[in-house]
Amino acid sequence: MIAQRLLTSTAAASALLFSLTAGASAEVSADAVIDGLKRQLSLQGLEFSAESSETRGNDVMLSGVTITPATAANKFTIDQILLEDVEEAGNGAFVVGRAAVPAFSNENDGYTISFEGAAVEGYYIAGPDETDPIAKGGVYRNIEIGGVTVGKGGTPAFKLEGATVAMSPYEVGGTMDYDVKVNDFTIDFSQIDDPKAKATMSALGYETLTGRVNATGRWDAGSGDASMSQAIILDDAATLNIDLAVGGYTPELIAALQEMNKQMQDQSDQAKGLAMMGLMQQLQIGNISIELVDDSATGKVLDFVAKQQGSTREGVVAMAKGTLPFALAQLQNPEFAASVTAAVSAYLDNPGSLKIAALPAAPVPVAQVVGAAMAAPQSIIGVLNIKVTANE
Repeated sequence: MIAQRLLTSTAAASALLFSLTAGASAEVSADAVIDGLKRQLSLQGLEFSAESSETRGNDVMLSGVTITPATAANKFTIDQILLEDVEEAGNGAFVVGRAAVPAFSNENDGYTISFEGAAVEGYYIAGPDETDPIAKGGVYRNIEIGGVTVGKGGTPAFKLEGATVAMSPYEVGGTMDYDVKVNDFTIDFSQIDDPKAKATMSALGYETLTGRVNATGRWDAGSGDASMSQAIILDDAATLNIDLAVGGYTPELIAALQEMNKQMQDQSDQAKGLAMMGLMQQLQIGNISIELVDDSATGKVLDFVAKQQGSTREGVVAMAKGTLPFALAQLQNPEFAASVTAAVSAYLDNPGSLKIAALPAAPVPVAQVVGAAMAAPQSIIGVLNIKVTANE
């Protein structure tokens, strides 16, 4: 699902966010800005506080910032956040030209976590009487997250080169696009504590994994149609491509989710999850596909399993081909079982790509899918027109 925080605002907010002509006004009220942030984050089920604030013209420095999930004991603390070029936007709203979180590091369970900081540009803080659920939820032009390292000693177990999120302007009833990039990351399994995982990854030939994530999406506020394409790339291993399209993701649904978070702040995560599932039944599934594109990982996994069993890669493949039809028989759909068996067999013989896709002729309400899953799980195959293909 396209995350609510990746959506944008009203036309008025959009004009403020993307305009470069707005002039400086009188010194802003730090307390009013903090109150706006509290309102905004409460809609996400988060509590926000700052021990102190200092206003310098149109800049606001917040110190001792704490962000706490309503149902969690752990707090996320930030020493300082600098809000630059803060301007009043009318009706108690503000536009923050740039919000910067400085670099910091801390210790946790023997690991040192270092963060190179982050910045949000064009952040809109809605006023107390704002009725547009998109504007109320938090709007920004782009986000840039600095590098992150986690490790013990001099060699990090995890290193991220940063991430970015960019969004296009939005008009009420219009369409917006977003682009997310998680830059190069490295996982060094020789530096982790779990000896079993370390040994397994070493045996697979992946003592170190590098990769990156790219995602693009579009949301039509008028129709409620949303789509996303995401690629998780692991170098010399595999790429996982995920594409989906849903309907019914309307501003009204977003408002209902915000109200749910507000009303259920003191409830358990399980209770919130059940309530969210109820609201999500308003969505319709247009299509979903998950594709694995091999880049040597399949062969390495087959060789690893063969070694564990004292067999060969060919022996493992033959065993998989022989057992798969029996496993699929319980679906009571011989045609589907035959097509899956053929696709998986082709992939194991010559690893290229393996895709599972839901391609209904018309959007299917999530409520209908849930009902089918409860009444006859195997019927979902027909309801969603699920297909499995290989090496296409």
